[in-house]
Amino acid sequence: MTRPASPEATGCTHSAHLNVCFSCLRGPKLEENEMNGKTGMRVFSLLTALLLVGVGVVSAVSAQDVTGTLPADSSEPVLVIGDSMDVLITGTTSVSDMRASGINAPEELNIPKGITRYDLVTFDHAALNKQIRGVLPLRVHGKEYQAELHRMDFEQIDDGIDSYEGVIVGVGGSDVLLTTGENALVGSVTFGNETFWITPVESRARAKGEASPLHVIYSSRDIENPEKWSLIDYGTLTPPEGYTPIEVPENLESSMRELQDQYATVNLLVVTDNQFYQDQDNWKTVAQDIVAEANRQFDRDDIRVTLCVMAYTDSKRVQLSNHSNITSNPVVAVQAIYPNTDLDLWAADIALYVGGYDADGSAQGATYGYYPYHHRHAWAQMVPDDILYLGTTHGRRCVSIHELGHLFDAGHQELDENRTIPSYRRAYQWYQPFSPPLNLKNTVTYSYFNELMSTTEFSSDDYHGDADHDNARRIRETKWTVANYHS
Repeated sequence: MTRPASPEATGCTHSAHLNVCFSCLRGPKLEENEMNGKTGMRVFSLLTALLLVGVGVVSAVSAQDVTGTLPADSSEPVLVIGDSMDVLITGTTSVSDMRASGINAPEELNIPKGITRYDLVTFDHAALNKQIRGVLPLRVHGKEYQAELHRMDFEQIDDGIDSYEGVIVGVGGSDVLLTTGENALVGSVTFGNETFWITPVESRARAKGEASPLHVIYSSRDIENPEKWSLIDYGTLTPPEGYTPIEVPENLESSMRELQDQYATVNLLVVTDNQFYQDQDNWKTVAQDIVAEANRQFDRDDIRVTLCVMAYTDSKRVQLSNHSNITSNPVVAVQAIYPNTDLDLWAADIALYVGGYDADGSAQGATYGYYPYHHRHAWAQMVPDDILYLGTTHGRRCVSIHELGHLFDAGHQELDENRTIPSYRRAYQWYQPFSPPLNLKNTVTYSYFNELMSTTEFSSDDYHGDADHDNARRIRETKWTVANYHS
């Protein structure tokens, strides 16, 4: 393998950074062979949390904006992005709707399961890619707005894929994150307590040669069974038999902690299998959307980590798909195909495998966690598992950041009974009014995922968390160790 350019050559800086955390859940762990067959989920009770009395921070938007009342005209698209979006169908609820509207073979489209209503659209991507660099016009439920965006610079790979973040002018609490490619747009627009998701839905074969492949736009309010949750993982995997985890030497971690107020650059390799490569028109755009959101979390002042992407590679996708553990234990598979020596060739400290298979068992992700010098890989499932995990853009972001977090020793809400120190590396749940279905929110390393309750942020004593729930602190303490993995 040709050694790629060094981090300096890629132009990675610390102006956009990745936020990650680790998790260890008390209870059954996912052994090497435990992913064969479904494993029962441990139900977490929310009754105590529902009794909490708290003061929520209400977004600084008008009452009309918060409620986001749907327009009387059902033909009005929920969101229009830029001046080059072509709306094919609004308010679609089924394959038959699309077929009746003239969409060829709509059953082939990769529309997330459980989305009850969506708009089918296309974009003039050349025009959009120019317009997004300035002030981007938006129309939300028929009302005109403008988004001010800036380009993120966590990677400077010349692949035509770029990520932009910003806000809607004059709308407090708004948020925009869009990743553009030559013929794809992935991202989210948050407006009050409603988020609109944009995702491409055609496979590589179907979209071949098309300048404007099909996309869907849907609202966070149009998701089936919003109160349901799905397990992300059981905590970090049990290492192979005979393997003894080596803790970071205390003097090394102590010396690194002296640098915790400085930005640390952690080099990341992102890989995929042949299934996800074929299912997506451009899988790299999807992957970059995930890394962009991760960097926004890691860029917080109380973490200060940059995830610098060394490459999005599918060079070994067929070998990965053919590995015997691809569905029984995806982490074992990706470690075998991309061993640490390969990561070193790419000058990568850690690797994220975005998987296109529905793995055995209930988990949507896995990693061995914070075992320096040995295990540097994380797996996140990109496709639906059942009716509870839909493989949406939000789900992909949350599961991926959750698993990356494990590599920095961030934990679940309950720590593994065999490893309870440091005790503050726990996830957090808080009360937030006007946040259906339960007015509760979870930080990203909670052990389960819910489309409406889960967030991508880490617990922190500075915002959502306290002295006993502070993943951000643990990431600060471990980031320089992780940043020095590659040789």
